[in-house]
Amino acid sequence: MRTLVTYTLLIFLSVVSAHAQGMKKLTQLQDFEKRLAEEAQTVQSIESDFTQVKYLDIFDEKVTSKGKFYYQKSNKICMEYFRPMDYLIVINGSKLKIVSDGKKNIMNLSANKMMGQMQDMLTACMIGDLSKMSSNYQLAYFEDAQFYLVKIKPVNKAVQAYITGIEIYLDKKDMSVHKLRLSETATNYTEYEFYNKKFNSLKNDTKFAIR
Repeated sequence: MRTLVTYTLLIFLSVVSAHAQGMKKLTQLQDFEKRLAEEAQTVQSIESDFTQVKYLDIFDEKVTSKGKFYYQKSNKICMEYFRPMDYLIVINGSKLKIVSDGKKNIMNLSANKMMGQMQDMLTACMIGDLSKMSSNYQLAYFEDAQFYLVKIKPVNKAVQAYITGIEIYLDKKDMSVHKLRLSETATNYTEYEFYNKKFNSLKNDTKFAIR
């Protein structure tokens, strides 16, 4: 079961190399951090569509999934996969719910220290709130005309066993996450692209119920 939890957290979450190479090092880091913090304070909820692309070199193919992403302050995340199959992941505080093939599993993330770290990282990456990143990660910042790019490298060796690097593309228009890419090895990765975003539109927390 612990392996399932770890894998589930990982598939939420590496590089678009050609794009990254065209970016320059961010020099106004304080201005970036100030604006990111200000924007994060205004966001109470997020709804968006997403496309997930997962590549495993052992199969030499990309698997594409689509679904809906929901976030609500604080620490509430729901991902509903519709294609190619129905799959549900909900995080509410320290609890995780997974529904697959009609079977439901509920787990307590606080029971495992590494799972707690992964949860913090997941929340930070999904909503672009880098204040949640601990000293267990090294961050580097880049930009071009349209996006900020934050490269994240885990320092903790236990996390390194599952994640070699993360890249978050933030849209300069509203500082929201446009693309998230997780490298699990040098060649295996999972990438998310978020679109049709709505902010502060959720009226209740029904999507995040765990029972």
